[in-house]
Amino acid sequence: MLNPAHRAMGLQVFKDLGYVREMAPTEEPPHDDRPPVTSFDAFGHEASAPLEQPSATEKLAWLDLSALDGQAVPERKWAIKDRVPLRQAGLFSGEGGTGKSIIELMKNVAHVTAKDWLGTLPEPGPAFYLGAEDDQDEIHIRLAAIAKHYDATFKDLADGGLRVLPLLGQDATLVAATKGGKVEVTGLYHRLYEAAGDIKPRNISVDTLSRAFSGNEIDRVQVYAFAMHMQALAKVADGSVTVLSHPSLQGINSGSGLSGSTAWHGAFRFRQYLKAAKSEDSEQPDNDLRELEFKKNQYGPRGETLVLRYQRGLFLPEGGASSLDKLAREGRADELFLDLLRRFADQGRNVSATPTAPNFAPTAFAADPDAKRVGLRKPDLKDAMERLFSAGKVHVENYGRPSRPASRLAVKP
Repeated sequence: MLNPAHRAMGLQVFKDLGYVREMAPTEEPPHDDRPPVTSFDAFGHEASAPLEQPSATEKLAWLDLSALDGQAVPERKWAIKDRVPLRQAGLFSGEGGTGKSIIELMKNVAHVTAKDWLGTLPEPGPAFYLGAEDDQDEIHIRLAAIAKHYDATFKDLADGGLRVLPLLGQDATLVAATKGGKVEVTGLYHRLYEAAGDIKPRNISVDTLSRAFSGNEIDRVQVYAFAMHMQALAKVADGSVTVLSHPSLQGINSGSGLSGSTAWHGAFRFRQYLKAAKSEDSEQPDNDLRELEFKKNQYGPRGETLVLRYQRGLFLPEGGASSLDKLAREGRADELFLDLLRRFADQGRNVSATPTAPNFAPTAFAADPDAKRVGLRKPDLKDAMERLFSAGKVHVENYGRPSRPASRLAVKP
């Protein structure tokens, strides 16, 4: 049962969101042995508590803008700087088996150990993980690899505030919808809400949407109602809530990463999409590369992507690359550079690695029809040359008579 302070805070959340003007006092439900279930309509109003109608003369509570002169502008707060805003809920979607749960567990461990997560530093503090897709042993295996990476013990994780709730095979519903369109929060939601208010986790992971929400994913009103209840959790926790989900076939093919209504994009303040590398025929290859795309960031940079590689039981950034497209483009540039270098050598056309030389290799190669056809320019080929030097695939060799030495760029045997 929610204590009065948490119930009041929950109702205030609805008022802050603009869905509720003023609510009549509610009575506590009668005690029984079943978990409490509270009924809400699509906008979060308790079914047993009709709204008080405002009088026709009641004034609108406009924000007094003139009073803001001279006041310090509030600093935006983040659970993870520029990626996850504080006191907001977000969606983390991805095809099954791509690694969402591992990446989300890594984020929670980073919160409780105050360490790096994918190149960022999450705010230190407790974290909750509700897992409805894996059993306790699988979660144990995954956390063991993650704890080893962060040089932490399981006791360190527990002391730091990591709370894991395995729900495989159990009813993990947090929010449901009745046939009449009313939205219900379950006893599990109540208990989670109360724990969030007491412990104040920096992040709550709900894995996954299909187990936590038994409403209609294509009903925009129900989608927004579910998102509102997740934001209520984020507010009472003074942290973030991340709901993991699976995209529909259309969401996969379009690259949106969504399932059902487009309201899933609008209802959440941040959204991430994880996908595997695809081959030309769109079949998923057997490799360890993933792309994590930050599809929506309401208050920070948008469109950022990270390339991750599966190694030692977790996903880590791949060589500083920002996208799979960039990796593929760099690979094409490296291959073309080597091909052109061999062809020029066969034709007796020597090229140089010196930028001021008239036969500077990137300049000469950028003018070649093959480079123009694939859209590779001088900067692309210059970067390719530097990568090939670093990889030991090209070198500068001397040639000519000892009295007139010369040098040229060549493929290293």
